[in-house]
Amino acid sequence: MDKKIVLYIVVGILVLLLFVFTFFPGIIDAVRDSGKTRTEKCAVPAGYTEQDWYEHMSHHPGIYGECLG
Repeated sequence: MDKKIVLYIVVGILVLLLFVFTFFPGIIDAVRDSGKTRTEKCAVPAGYTEQDWYEHMSHHPGIYGECLG
């Protein structure tokens, strides 16, 4: 009986993570960029144009605020 409960909890957590990463795909970039210096954080990464990166940063002013000013 206890194994079923643990299995349900694990499956529930996996489903929740799937929903979070599906509806908020930018969260991966935000977490990855949270520990970088200003220069590293504000640099345009591969796969983004300068305009696209600025737009992405504008959606996360708490993380990229220093890059937007």
